[in-house]
Amino acid sequence: MGGVLMITIEVDKKTCAGDGKCVEICPVHILKMNADRVPEFILGGGEACINCGHCFAFCPKGSIKLSTMDVKDAMRLDYAKLPNAGQTELLLKGRRSIRNYKDEPVTKETIEKLLDIARYAPTGINRQPVSWIAIMGKDKVHALGALIVEWIKELLAAKNQMAISFRFDRQATAWKKGEDLICRDAPCIVIAQGVKDDPMVPQSCTIAATYLELAAYGLGLGACWAGYVNMAINMSEKIRKFTGLSSHATAGAVMMIGHPKYRYRRIPMRNPAKITWK
Repeated sequence: MGGVLMITIEVDKKTCAGDGKCVEICPVHILKMNADRVPEFILGGGEACINCGHCFAFCPKGSIKLSTMDVKDAMRLDYAKLPNAGQTELLLKGRRSIRNYKDEPVTKETIEKLLDIARYAPTGINRQPVSWIAIMGKDKVHALGALIVEWIKELLAAKNQMAISFRFDRQATAWKKGEDLICRDAPCIVIAQGVKDDPMVPQSCTIAATYLELAAYGLGLGACWAGYVNMAINMSEKIRKFTGLSSHATAGAVMMIGHPKYRYRRIPMRNPAKITWK
């Protein structure tokens, strides 16, 4: 999250149950019960706190207030509104990679809503290292695709083995015929990025983008992982500059987003899970 964040804790002694459960669930063990049976930070706890909010989120009475979050600003977690097991299974198994989009823009407000949800994806020790770049509009997305095609042609001309093994010639040929196999004529591309040297960034971007993809379906949108775009951004300085990605950053995940042109009716088969029991 950048720098050391000094967090303070306040507890309403009148409403605190004094049962120590908040101490038990603290993932970094920086809370203790004092002589009055009220939770407080151990010595140095304010600096060691990762600001996960577990204690804050758990407290039934809302007795805990952190300097970074207040009960009055928090969304209530209503378990009755959560999807049941069958609905969750249907969402996860029914997810499709959407590559055909209506000729309809996605609004900035919609992308902001999706990213507001995606920022709640888990990150190691609550580092929250992911930031986003949104490329809005088919014209800009098409311009990005054109740059990637030029990059592909350069790789093929140099007989680059990666380009050959990934059959990049198919993308270049399709583009020449007016077919976009790279960005799929999507109205929006969203890039999850983070600092290159941060070991938490690759998996954090992947998880956040997964949240983004699933959230898109809840808003009636479709999404697809843009692997060619992701690869090109990290390998081409020209394409990196076009997207606005810093030289100190890496693109951890790239997602195409748009209004689905078609609706799928059934869930295709997948290979059985491969499990090693120990």
